Amino acid sequence: MDKPYDAAWLEKIQRQEELLVFDAPLSNRDALVLGLLAVEEAKRMEMSFSFRIIVNGAAVFSHLMDGTGLENEWWMDKKLNTVRETGISTLRLFCEIMGGLREAPGFLENLSNYAVDGGCVPLRTNSGSIFGYMIASGNDHQYDHEVAVRAIAAFLKVGIPSLI
Repeated sequence: MDKPYDAAWLEKIQRQEELLVFDAPLSNRDALVLGLLAVEEAKRMEMSFSFRIIVNGAAVFSHLMDGTGLENEWWMDKKLNTVRETGISTLRLFCEIMGGLREAPGFLENLSNYAVDGGCVPLRTNSGSIFGYMIASGNDHQYDHEVAVRAIAAFLKVGIPSLI
C-alpha cells in the first residue's frame, strides 16, 4: 500500500478510540453540531474536506467544502463500507495491516466498494455499541482521520493524542 504510514499511529488511534465514546447515540441536532465542528476544524487546518455523518443508518449530515466533490463522495462510500465490515476505523485497519497484526480482509479485493484509507471512524456508546459513523475525505488519509477525530473530541470536550 503506497500511502503515508507511521508505526506510532496505532497506539494513538487505540487511545483515541478509548476516549471518543458517547453516553448515548447522537440526535440529528447533535450530528449537525458535530458536522459544523468538523468544518471549523478543517478551516483551522487550512484544508478542504468532504464530510458525512451517519446515525442509525441515515446520513444526517453531509457537506462538501470547496475543492471537493463527487470523487470524495465515492471515497466516503468505500470507507464507510469498510468500517461497516470491520467495526474499526479505516486508519486503524490500515495500521494493523501495515504493522503485520492483521491480514488484509478478502473483501478488500473489491476496491470498487471498499478502501483502506483513513477517514471513517465508528461512533460508539460507552457500552461499545456502534450507532453511527463520521467520514471525511479530501486529503492524505492521516488528515482525513485527524479532522474527524478532532471534531468528535471537540464535541465530547475531551483531549486526544494527535497523529499530525
